[in-house]
Formats: sequence, C-alpha cells, structure tokens
Amino acid sequence: MGRESTTVESLMSTALVCVQDTDTVAAAHQEMLRACIHHLPVVDAHRNLVGVLSSTDVLDHWSRRRSERVGKCMSRAPVTVSTATSTTRAAAMMREYGFRSLPVVASDGHLIGIITETDLLRASRDRSQPGAPPAR
Repeated sequence: MGRESTTVESLMSTALVCVQDTDTVAAAHQEMLRACIHHLPVVDAHRNLVGVLSSTDVLDHWSRRRSERVGKCMSRAPVTVSTATSTTRAAAMMREYGFRSLPVVASDGHLIGIITETDLLRASRDRSQPGAPPAR
C-alpha cells in the first residue's frame, strides 16, 4: 500500500481513555498515568468530542488547583481528522500545529479514535524495514 493511500483509519487507536469536562484535573492526571498517555480526549455524555486535555495543560494547573475541572483547562475546538484522512496529511497537520496526536472523529462529531506521532513513526518504520513487526 502506497504512502498516499494509507489512511488514519489503518493506524489509529480505538481503545480510548477519555474524560469529561466535569472531571477534575487530578482525576484526569491519574488516568494519564494509569494509561501511560499524554493526551486525553474530552467528551460529552454522547461521546462527542468537546476538547483535548494534554499533559502540559495538567502541569499548567497542577500547582494551583488540582480540583479544577477539566473544562477550565482543556483546549476547546481541537483540530481533528477523519478516518479517510491520509497519514501524510495527518503528519503534516501535527507538524503545522505542533501536536503529537490528533483525535479522529466521525462526521457527526463522535470520537472514534486517536492517531499519535508514535503510530505514524511505527508505520514509517514498517515501510522502511520489511520484516519488522507490523504497526497494528
């Protein structure tokens, strides 16, 4: 499969750890530590993406108020991709915005996955090293 024909859907993670905007920063931090991740999608009760909380956001609020709600700390209106977005485009977007991951959403706004720089690097390695374990 050519580089341009590889889509986000083939590399994204779908086993997601999410929080809601009413959760505390301390609870979100615990989820990040438990799952060894640096970005948490923030969803509403219908699993619509409403924001993203990064480890940087957590650090910025950690010393002040750990009981602060995620909704006050998260990035709103996050940059997203769809399952049909090419991995080349997703990588370019990460570089352009300085992000290390992008939420993957359906046309109705439902969160369906996340693609990270690690996913993209792993896929690149797989293409350049035949015989290496597949990305997914």
